Amino acid sequence: MDSHILQLLQEGATSVSNLLLKMYKRMSLADEEMMLLIHLLSFQQEGNRFPTLAELEERMSIGNARLIQALQKLLKEEWIAIDEYRDEQTGMRHEQYNLTPLYRKLYNAWREQQGTVLSGGYSEVAVSQEMESVGLYTRFEQAFGRPLSPIEVENIHMWTQQDGYQEDLILTALREAATVGKLHIRYIDRILLEWQKQQITSVEQARHYSLQFRRQQTTKDHRQPL
Repeated sequence: MDSHILQLLQEGATSVSNLLLKMYKRMSLADEEMMLLIHLLSFQQEGNRFPTLAELEERMSIGNARLIQALQKLLKEEWIAIDEYRDEQTGMRHEQYNLTPLYRKLYNAWREQQGTVLSGGYSEVAVSQEMESVGLYTRFEQAFGRPLSPIEVENIHMWTQQDGYQEDLILTALREAATVGKLHIRYIDRILLEWQKQQITSVEQARHYSLQFRRQQTTKDHRQPL
């Protein structure tokens, strides 16, 4: 029994915007279209950026014809797009589903119902935080210049859900890694762990600590004999 439970836990989780779940009905998305979007998100977070129709059909309870119809509608109405990218290692060109248009529509739908507090109980600050959560994986992919691997997605998910790091702090760690030319998940994880040890909880504290650290490293290098 324990081994089966462990196997289930290792399957991971799919991160879906709560705001999207609350708003999709108002945005005139049918349940099966929303379910299709969730599966596309799930495949992306597993590292599969362009699942085949067969792979999607295997997970969904709708037939091939309805699946194609739903996918075509999402593409035609610009809920999603298909982008082409080049694999830097192999040089081969691949296609991937781009869900950024979905989040633009979500933001516009929220703007139409703008107020200090929305009917669902969301404050403007809460919505802003939700939109940042949606874009966190995208920001990492833009910085890395490639799709994230399943392990990288899981790491980012753990930072937010398990370790409780604020997303603005995670993005600050990403920028810090880019500054020193060490754009990989392990280095960013080490930055976040160091800040946690130093009880750093704000972006301002993190920036000050990083500036002091780089100054110390520069001083140390200058003191070393030639």
